[in-house]
Amino acid sequence: MAFSYLNKNWRRGPVINLPLTKDQISRYAPAVFFCGGFVFDVLTLGRIDNILNILSHGLYLLLIMGTLIVQFLEVKPSDEPKWLVGLFFAYQNDIVHFLLGALLNAFVIFYFKSGSLINTFLMLVMLSVLLVINEIKFFKQKGPTLKVVLFTISLASFFIYLLPVLIGRISSLIFMGSQFCTVIIILLLGVLLWLLGVEILQIRAKLLVPSASVIIIFTFLYAVRVIPPVPLSLKQIGIYHNIEKTTDGFILFKQTPPWKFWFQGDQDFVAKEGDVIYLFSRVFAPGGFKDKLFYNFQIKDQHGRWQNTDKIPMTIVGGRDEGFRGYAYKKNYQDGIWRALVETTEGREVGRINFRVSSSTDPSPGVYYQEVY
Repeated sequence: MAFSYLNKNWRRGPVINLPLTKDQISRYAPAVFFCGGFVFDVLTLGRIDNILNILSHGLYLLLIMGTLIVQFLEVKPSDEPKWLVGLFFAYQNDIVHFLLGALLNAFVIFYFKSGSLINTFLMLVMLSVLLVINEIKFFKQKGPTLKVVLFTISLASFFIYLLPVLIGRISSLIFMGSQFCTVIIILLLGVLLWLLGVEILQIRAKLLVPSASVIIIFTFLYAVRVIPPVPLSLKQIGIYHNIEKTTDGFILFKQTPPWKFWFQGDQDFVAKEGDVIYLFSRVFAPGGFKDKLFYNFQIKDQHGRWQNTDKIPMTIVGGRDEGFRGYAYKKNYQDGIWRALVETTEGREVGRINFRVSSSTDPSPGVYYQEVY
């Protein structure tokens, strides 16, 4: 059945048929709901330690898990179901896509804030490919397998950020704890399906094997340092000629004029005799978080390789919306291309800044601009 629009001049004008059939709407609805979940979460997402975020993400996962149970059991509605039940069975796939969209968007935002753009881009590509595959008729006939994959990705991502928020620090041991929690939930789901009468072979093929694959891949990505150190996020980093600490915060001094807004302080650092390189950063961490970070200064050698020169520790305390403010300084340096990395105790990168140092013999004092934080 096509939807039609009747021209006001109906006696002389033709009937215009829009090329939207019920089957076509049903075909594209899951993708629309999935994208809708992304948009919804962009508008509503708050801090990573926001209790409403945590509770809503947990609720989404429970709703998805409940829908997967219904699909595994192949439950059919009665001939005349109550309106709410009827709506659920009519739009259960759309509901799952909306919830997955909201969850995955939140986790991508968290990952983007905590790591490099390339990691987030690769994750978005992976999720988009899974979404497209999930809409192919051949894979739809295979049941909820790909939904299980997306659910496991969401479940693992949820625990990856939840445990550090609750414990107040990050480490490989805590990451393995998040993977263990994911395994426990999947096993409990499998046991529940078995108790409800689903065949063990079906549980293994459509639940355990896909979930195990996701967990193995996540562990590998963590081992090769692709997964960023959630829940930390670098809000600001810059190079300066001087930093003064006041009772209210910090005053940063730079020579780069304000109109060069794309510069992070003095990334073209012109060094005169006696000048000190200052590195300032603001790192967000959730409330109750306390851990150690490092400023790792590196210089590029003549072969194009980065060489470590200094590694300066800093204890970070979480809870501040604008991020924990910290700085370090370096007196011994040479001309060349440099970078400074903000890293965890295990060497996982929170963020970085590149800068160039060049010496100057100009005796004039120069002009300095201030930033206050």
